[in-house]
Amino acid sequence: MTSKTMTARIRTRSARLRRVMTLLVALLSVLLVLERFSAVTLALYRGGGAEAARRLAFQGVAAIPEVFYLLALWWIRQALAAFARGEFYTPTLTRALSRVGVMLATGALLGVFIVPSLMRLIGFEPGYVIAYDVGGLVLGAVGLALTLLANVLTHAFALQSELEEIF
Repeated sequence: MTSKTMTARIRTRSARLRRVMTLLVALLSVLLVLERFSAVTLALYRGGGAEAARRLAFQGVAAIPEVFYLLALWWIRQALAAFARGEFYTPTLTRALSRVGVMLATGALLGVFIVPSLMRLIGFEPGYVIAYDVGGLVLGAVGLALTLLANVLTHAFALQSELEEIF
């Protein structure tokens, strides 16, 4: 398979996957809003008072990590769009890895360490101070690893550029 054929194939697949990712992000965003806020908003609209407002705050706090995970998917979509345009270079890849890594790590950090404390502040006792969630911890570790990989690739790209200037 020639280089041009492979490049065209990658661009086509990236464009297709970008469209799928766009639909996925849109669908998950709508589902997040419906799942987290529809019932409590109806209760608030019907005159639920302070308790409904407190539940709305609870759902807002609980949704914080999920928003970061959706942002990670969005950054993946952006990288796929760049690949579809033919931008296969290291800066595009490292930027995507770094952004996705930061979003995953931040969402996991918030979900495991911050959200339980915020729940306590608004009057909900989750029963724990740290949400020991294996999935959240794994996502956090993967996010940190992606960020590290982005840094390694950036450094390797800089070294390669320096070597090309010498030779």
